[in-house]
Amino acid sequence: MTSREEISSAIQKLLGVEPEWSTDGSPRLEKSILRELKWPKNISPLSTVVMDTLPGPKGESWPEPRFEILIANLDSVGLKSVQCGGSSETKLGRALHDFSKLSSPDRAAVISGACMWIGMESPWRWIAAALDTPQVVITGLSDSTLIWKDTFVVRQGKHAAESSALGPISVTDVAEAATLAMKFAMKKASR
Repeated sequence: MTSREEISSAIQKLLGVEPEWSTDGSPRLEKSILRELKWPKNISPLSTVVMDTLPGPKGESWPEPRFEILIANLDSVGLKSVQCGGSSETKLGRALHDFSKLSSPDRAAVISGACMWIGMESPWRWIAAALDTPQVVITGLSDSTLIWKDTFVVRQGKHAAESSALGPISVTDVAEAATLAMKFAMKKASR
């Protein structure tokens, strides 16, 4: 399991600030530390999902075609997607914008402005949690993923995958977790 010290160190390395810690054990960052990012005119951050294609700590990744199918599903319910992170070879064609080349503070600003973050377990997931952005974490069989109130974890093995060529974690499972994350975000926004 990842320790507070590891999370603090990773956040400090990427953003140059030490997170505070909430009562539920999640990291917290003030959004005021981020500069305001200018979003493309065709994208409303409040209805935008950040797709982070960066591999997990053991090099695990979710196949690009699954991200593309998920983006199409989210688009059908009015949510737009942007790419943030991943290798230069991984380009999500359905994403409205690619923020992968931004500096770490600007990338954090994208995550902060979006309604949800989806990706593998990574320091960017911890930054999403610290900025109060719900996270859908795609992971393998490991039970070591820290779960906070705004964390929705998808592990392999819950359902049969749609295709063995696309890996064990189905788009359906991730879409269900995204639905729960959106309900959480809407409930939080109505308070």
